[in-house]
Amino acid sequence: MKLSASPRALRTFTVDPISAALAGIVVVLALAFVLLLNSTTPEPVGKETSITDVQTLAKEQRLTEGTILDYDHIILVTTTEGEELWAGLPASGSSNASLQNTFTRAGIPLRYDPQSGKQARRLVVQVLLPVLILVLLFTLLARLTQRGPDDVGRFSRWRKRNVAPPTSPTTFADVAGAPTAVAELQELCDLLREPGRYAVLGARAPRGALLVGPPGTGKTLLARATAGEAGASFFSVSGAEFVESLVGVGAARIRDLFSQARDAAPAIVFIDELDAVGRKRGAGVGQGNDEREQTLNQLLVEIDGFDAGTGIIVLAATNRPDILDPALLRPGRFDRQVTVDAPDIHGRTQILKLYLQGRPVADDVEPASIAALCPGYTGAELENVVNEASLLAARGRREAVSEADLEEAIERVLNGPRATAHRLTPNELRSIATHEASHAVVARALGGDGTRRLSIVARGRRLGAAAIVHADRERLVLRESDLARQLATTMAGTAGERLAFGELSTAVHDDLHAATALARSMVTSYGMSDLGPITIGERSTEVFLGASLQELGGVGQTTLDTIDAQTRRIVERAEEIATHALREHWPVVQEIASRLAQRETLSEDELADLLAPIPIPILAET
Repeated sequence: MKLSASPRALRTFTVDPISAALAGIVVVLALAFVLLLNSTTPEPVGKETSITDVQTLAKEQRLTEGTILDYDHIILVTTTEGEELWAGLPASGSSNASLQNTFTRAGIPLRYDPQSGKQARRLVVQVLLPVLILVLLFTLLARLTQRGPDDVGRFSRWRKRNVAPPTSPTTFADVAGAPTAVAELQELCDLLREPGRYAVLGARAPRGALLVGPPGTGKTLLARATAGEAGASFFSVSGAEFVESLVGVGAARIRDLFSQARDAAPAIVFIDELDAVGRKRGAGVGQGNDEREQTLNQLLVEIDGFDAGTGIIVLAATNRPDILDPALLRPGRFDRQVTVDAPDIHGRTQILKLYLQGRPVADDVEPASIAALCPGYTGAELENVVNEASLLAARGRREAVSEADLEEAIERVLNGPRATAHRLTPNELRSIATHEASHAVVARALGGDGTRRLSIVARGRRLGAAAIVHADRERLVLRESDLARQLATTMAGTAGERLAFGELSTAVHDDLHAATALARSMVTSYGMSDLGPITIGERSTEVFLGASLQELGGVGQTTLDTIDAQTRRIVERAEEIATHALREHWPVVQEIASRLAQRETLSEDELADLLAPIPIPILAET
């Protein structure tokens, strides 16, 4: 799914002569302030000393003269050796009389400088001049904000983009892998094109639709395609654009946006990242009247302010629907929630065909087989795979993108490029090869999941990878036995290392992390443990200071200990199942590990031959 962004329109602004003169005066005054600031600070000459040392030197008649600077509260003296010294005096002037007596007895002249002009200069430079500069700055700012809508000072205006229907609009033909979302949005297009047909039957057009899905699934593309299909003007804005530090700016921009949309009807207003402005109100302490909530209030009012006859539909996208304010989701505002999820294998195949269209592609490329290697990938990730494959083909000076390029691109997107900084030792190669071979053997022995490729090529922080295609990943409903099979396959590398070497290596870290997370979900989310058919910690709430802690549920220490014990039991059981399967087929593990250590990568066909001695049974009953 291709994502495109409309270019920001270039705006020019003019400055009237008075504003230009004010700006010039501000610059001149600022320079004067910087230059005159030093003249208002004390400028002692020579080396600093204490007032006690000055009196001692005077009594010993080692001074030739002295000067008291009254405003700066310092005394300047010159010794008989010609050295210049200075010392600070109390601001109260209490030591002046004592100094005068000491210098008089010693016969040393002491002058008194009241610095009458310095006090006035400091008042002008440090007080009056900054105030004048600030006044002129606010005057200049006020003049700029009162200019026309194309001036940069128009903070309260929505930053208008190209909103007219483009000459070559994006349509649903440019969308793949989201048939349900396309069908829902197609009806909105019909409502904009033929509102009378629905009005005859008394149908009310939805005021808005919320596109919900993980990042990269094409929510923005679907909104743009909806506008293209309907031939409507498209207003695209991010929720973050309404969040400003200046009070009232966000609400003013909302009003201006909908005002422009009404003038350009039929139109579609698309708000991306709605959660930036539509978070639940009152979730935090002292946030009942902040700028963001005022912006949200204005958005709610604007959506309520138009009806089916205005020809305006509001679309919004978010990947956090759980934190949105309930007032946004009620009927009459965002009437529909359209789920845009990661595509299944058929959707991924269509997306790959769309992205490969127009590129030179080798005859051996099968989009369906490539899609099978990318379970869970979104449209943006698939676009990245195709782009990486094109870069690899160009780097190798090939004329077409091959299947090998696409498979390497998948590895690069998933695990990163090949690591060349460190070469593995023979012992490391043997350990990693045994680990990855164990994954392939257990996957075959327990459920018949296909292993497309084994590799011990280091990529990023991963030292090896087993590309196992789980049929369960394309299913929406999984049984406990399905999850147990996945757990056993995940723990196969750990079991293989224990059997081969009698101890574990650091290579099991990722497997243990994934297995623990899945086992804990079985205990706390799916009720698949002795804890019983309950869920713990399932409610998703905003994590804000002052949020209701009761919604998180009170969980006692005994229950937490039970969760840990049950999680450990499930993971250990999975390792036992994997160990049993490996013992039955250990010669196959050794053969695959030996071949893998020599070749570094084994393809699907090579693995099929090596795994052929293992039948495809039902889940091992051990």
